[in-house]
Amino acid sequence: MTDNTVLSWGAGDAGQLGNGTAADSLRPTSVASLVLGEVDQLVSGGLDSNSAFVLARTDKTVQAWGDNVTGQLGNGGDTDQLVPVTVTGLTNIKDVAAGGMHALALDNTGQVWAWGDNAHGQLGSKGAGDHRNVPDRVQGMPRVKQVAAGGDFSLALLENGKVYAWGRGIHGQLGNGARTSSSVPRQVTGLEHIVAIAAGTHHALALTADDTVKSWGYNLYGQLGNSGTKSSTLPVDVDLIEGVDSIVAGAFHNYAITSDGTVWGWGYNQYGQLLEGEENFADTVARTNRTAPVEIPRLKGAQSLAAGARHAAAIIGGKVFTWGHNGEGQLGNGTTTPAHVEVQFHGAGHTHVTASLGGNTTYLY
Repeated sequence: MTDNTVLSWGAGDAGQLGNGTAADSLRPTSVASLVLGEVDQLVSGGLDSNSAFVLARTDKTVQAWGDNVTGQLGNGGDTDQLVPVTVTGLTNIKDVAAGGMHALALDNTGQVWAWGDNAHGQLGSKGAGDHRNVPDRVQGMPRVKQVAAGGDFSLALLENGKVYAWGRGIHGQLGNGARTSSSVPRQVTGLEHIVAIAAGTHHALALTADDTVKSWGYNLYGQLGNSGTKSSTLPVDVDLIEGVDSIVAGAFHNYAITSDGTVWGWGYNQYGQLLEGEENFADTVARTNRTAPVEIPRLKGAQSLAAGARHAAAIIGGKVFTWGHNGEGQLGNGTTTPAHVEVQFHGAGHTHVTASLGGNTTYLY
């Protein structure tokens, strides 16, 4: 590991660590060929550790590595990659998103590109069915300014503040009042003046221009934050919080950062993801899922936040902290014991942390 590399740790089953092996790593390891400062954005998808994959956006290319069974690396093949490879045919990309087994990219003309799994129409064109191993343009939307990808659906935030969704709809994750899937983009009902979006495995979040949060989709663990556990096919208000600056969606839990640096969390909490109190992180401890946001004082002032499936990570005061489940070393402290820990590594200048959507891997760039 060198001081100026992108770092990864945790599960490595599908090559998602990018270090040339398929072994887990309990401490930070270097992603091959990616130099710190050259990566503008890094996102990690997957439904579990066996299907995890990663996209890294630079000023010239999009690099990808990890699981590739449905062509989600976009390099024209379906073989897993243990080190980064170039996604075919993408130039001038300003945003990328990694879903369960598919991926999205947004170019600087406002056009969206999609590749990978298409079982539920999540690629947004040519109907549901076979996967695609190279990017193809998604049609039927005005100019887009942000993309997000869930486990089996896709989102686009338009420049006019509206949101479109496509893919699987069984949990209401398309937000149009129905539970049917759609292979073409359809407008999410009732959303106007949206400034940011985020997607969990089967639910979605939207940040409004008046600094409140909307949510829709699956809600078994309270991840919609509306004080209930009933899934919703239409956007609902997340309770209690206002003055929100940014939102982060994990597989089944979420975080929001307000303008004063306060962090709130809600949803799945069985592994201590919401970091309540000086808790015992033993797997045998019973915890309560939170159906409405709770304040997380220990994350005050977080500069970057990441929510995975059963763990989370943050950069606070230039230091990296991880907490929650640790069965595959995703906390990066050399053990597989669940905890709240500071990650020790050589180097400086890392400003962003992210985690795989449904797996157990953490990334620092």
